This record gives sequence, C-alpha cells and structure tokens, in this order.
Amino acid sequence: MGVALRHDERKGGEEPTRPLSTEDLSTFSQLPLFCTLSDDCLRRITSDAKILRFPKGEFLFHQGENARWLHILVEGQIGLIGSVSGGEETIVEILKSGEVFISAAVLTGKPYLMSAKALSPSRLLLLPADRLLNDLRDNPDLALAMLASLAKHFRQLVTEVKDLKLKSASQRLAQYLMSLTPKREGSAILHLPHNKILIAGRIGVRPETLSRVFLALKNEGVVNENLNVAIADLKRLALFCQEGDEII
Repeated sequence: MGVALRHDERKGGEEPTRPLSTEDLSTFSQLPLFCTLSDDCLRRITSDAKILRFPKGEFLFHQGENARWLHILVEGQIGLIGSVSGGEETIVEILKSGEVFISAAVLTGKPYLMSAKALSPSRLLLLPADRLLNDLRDNPDLALAMLASLAKHFRQLVTEVKDLKLKSASQRLAQYLMSLTPKREGSAILHLPHNKILIAGRIGVRPETLSRVFLALKNEGVVNENLNVAIADLKRLALFCQEGDEII
C-alpha cells in the first residue's frame, strides 16, 4: 500500500509501503466514509492510498496549496486554520478521529482555503485525488457516502454560522465546554485540551477577550483557572447555551 511522494510533498511520517492488513481494513471500515462499503470495495479504493503520521504542531498542508489528496483522520486531532494576507489567522474548526476534511477542494480541483495543523499526534489515511474522482464515477456506494459526508459537514457549518449570529460569546463558550464531557447532569471538572488561543478562535472571539467571556460564565456556575474548568451544574449550563435546539 502507498505511493512514493515527491521530495517537496514528503511531510509527516509515511508508514512502510505494504498491502492493507486485516487490521487496517477493520479500522478503516469503521470510519463514517467507509462503514457502508464492503471489504473488497474498501481494498480497491485504498489500493493507491497511504498512511501518514504527523507529530503535534506539524502542518499537513497550507492554505493556497493544490489539493492532491483526500485527508481522512484516523487518530488524533487536526485544526483547520484560516489566514489573511496581513498575517492574522484563526482556528476555524477542530477535527476529531473519523472525519474527512476539505473534501470540496479535492472534488472541485481548487486550492485549499485553509491550512491544516496537527493539534495532537495524528494518523491519517490519504487517498489520491485523481484516483478518488475515478472511483466516485464508478462506485455509487462510495459516491453516496461522500455525499452524506459533505451534507453532514454542510449542516455543521450552517449550525456554527447560526450560533455566531444568534448566540452570545458566553453561550458559544458554554457550548464548547459541554462538548468536552458526555455528562449532562451533576457537576464536572474539565481540563481544556487546547490553549486559550485555539479555544478563542474556535468560539469566534479574540484571544484577549476570552478571559472576560469566562468571567461572564461565573453567573452560570463556571469557574476557570488556567486550563482547568469547574462546572457546578451541567444541566443549568446546557439550558443556558440552548444545547439541543439544533439537530445536526
């Protein structure tokens, strides 16, 4: 499995070239994009793929580069970062295991609109863009799976735009904190997984205002100290941020 990279594309740590193992198939078959496909189909569409590992802090690609690969996150966390010519940048999205990202660039043959950076040690499956386009033409099940992935991501983006326009910064921060725990009742002690610059970008505020947003949540039973957060009443906080109003 795998293809040789040109010198200027050699990023991350590429796993040795080999056929997909039974363990690989089992792992990849559980990813949302592939879960409806047969093992034979999965083996065919990944025959020219490669697996890469990226250490924390390394960029996978940069805004403006041509999209040669479809990226699928198997393990880890990836941050999508947008920037402007003046040098200012912000975190647009934080991706978790199982997600396919910036597939629109691959499907349209356009450059990436954002950069991608490993926020933790990450393992990715990369499918070559030209092979993927051919497979989509020939494989209706794969095409439907890709459409479902794009539709889900579109709905998530619409929800985030609505939150930016309709919810306060305090509500968006509360919503982010609720995403860090599976509990919905009682109290919780959380350790923030990212620094406050990343968190500020994620909820759509400037880093220098994040402390004030945390301070505003004291009235809702939230106490923050460095990267630790205590929530006195999860049910109350969920009500405050209107969690559950949107069904993605």
